[in-house]
Amino acid sequence: MISSNIQAIIIKVAALGLDPNKHLGKTLDQMEPYLLELSKKYGVHVCGEGGEYETFTLDCPLFKKKIIVDSSEVVIHSADAFAPVAYLRFLELHLEDKVSPVPDNYRTSNYIHNS
Repeated sequence: MISSNIQAIIIKVAALGLDPNKHLGKTLDQMEPYLLELSKKYGVHVCGEGGEYETFTLDCPLFKKKIIVDSSEVVIHSADAFAPVAYLRFLELHLEDKVSPVPDNYRTSNYIHNS
């Protein structure tokens, strides 16, 4: 996801080593070194495939506009001492124009076949 220019943030944590107050709202790019460390220490799946964390995509090459989080709050679902479960509740969002959006014809299979 990172190498594909997908900007995603952590919106739910549910694993040993993931702290709601530290990690919710961080981008995958920011979290990558720490997730690799957790994988080595505790076997946490780097991609979150075991439900260790969930993400929300704010921007990617196919989006016409990017999503901006104006305000949010942390909601604790389970205050387990070792692996708390919590999520980020969005309170206010807005869309923002991108500097150089992907051309509309990029989104079609015709563009792919004619390139």
